Amino acid sequence: MSKGLSTLRQVLFLVSVPIFFVSFAIPVQAKQLGASAVEIGALFSLFTISLIVLRPLVGSALDRFGRKPFVVVSMAVYCMANMFFAFAEDVNAMYVARLLQGIGASLLLIGVDTITADLTAEHERAVAMGKNIEMQTRATFVGAMIGFWLLGAMPIVAWKYTFGLYALMAFCAFFVAFFRLPETKSGKQQEHSGPFKIVPALRRLLLIVFLSGFANALIQPLYLIYLQDKFALPTSMLVWAFLPSGIIFAILPSKLGQLSSLFGNIRVMVVSLSIPGLLYLFLVHLDLFVSFVVFYTIATVAWAAFDPARKSLAAEFSAERTRGRVFGVVELYYGIGASMGPIVGGYIYDTGGAALAFYGNGALLLATTLLASIILVPAESQK
Repeated sequence: MSKGLSTLRQVLFLVSVPIFFVSFAIPVQAKQLGASAVEIGALFSLFTISLIVLRPLVGSALDRFGRKPFVVVSMAVYCMANMFFAFAEDVNAMYVARLLQGIGASLLLIGVDTITADLTAEHERAVAMGKNIEMQTRATFVGAMIGFWLLGAMPIVAWKYTFGLYALMAFCAFFVAFFRLPETKSGKQQEHSGPFKIVPALRRLLLIVFLSGFANALIQPLYLIYLQDKFALPTSMLVWAFLPSGIIFAILPSKLGQLSSLFGNIRVMVVSLSIPGLLYLFLVHLDLFVSFVVFYTIATVAWAAFDPARKSLAAEFSAERTRGRVFGVVELYYGIGASMGPIVGGYIYDTGGAALAFYGNGALLLATTLLASIILVPAESQK
């Protein structure tokens, strides 16, 4: 592993620590500050909207000005976001913090993918992308343990100390990135490459990325609700259904990324989409809680193989001079799909029931699998 990738993952770890805890903390902290349900929902929407708007712009800037400056700046933005959370006295301060988080995430994640692609050969890229996912997941486990421990030990001042600690970690990441992270954009590519054209091969990939993002998010927010309705177990018990999935994303993506080296990114993507597609058709027929956990975990393994292959394939369809913009556009399409999925899934669940939601998701994934096998295989050969 190159020194640049090692430094990049150190930075990624330090700023990813709050991710899981923040998703829990935001509604609780906001409610304590008097926020309504609509205002709490807006805090989540603000983050998603900022990602959708900024990702293409960030990608273009990476190609124009280089990769490192934006990763460094993202550390400072994350630090400020955590400080706003730490000292928030009303929901408006949380809006500012959430917007800063969205800006920081846009700068960081596109930068991480682009730098990783710059520093790796095509045959090892999926493995490298998988290691990034593992590092980020491990960081969220550490952050959750810190946050929940402080919440239990010092409930009155937990928010301030927890987010203050997260801010300190982002501050440390800033200096690591500033002094140790290399600039991977080559000198001969410093001039901006002009207008960016989406070639047919990339357009096909964007369609599959959009559909996969939509399908993956369609029922993700509904799992806990479904389990409560189905098994009538306490929430503390139901959470254990998702623990194996978190462990999988902490240890397996880089190993599964090796499949892309053996069989190619497209084949891995096709198989990875088909597995959850088939499993979702049977989930509603499972009457044992442990059976659901097993099926859900197998589906998670498939998604853990899909993500590195998707990112690696995006890099295949880009030259160095357009790599930032390609990643920006690919993540834009995935983000749009992922933001639409929960709304549609929730509507189907409310109006047609759980069975229709799971059947529809399975059918969509299988249709996406078929479409990908038809349109992506020629795209790879035409690259």
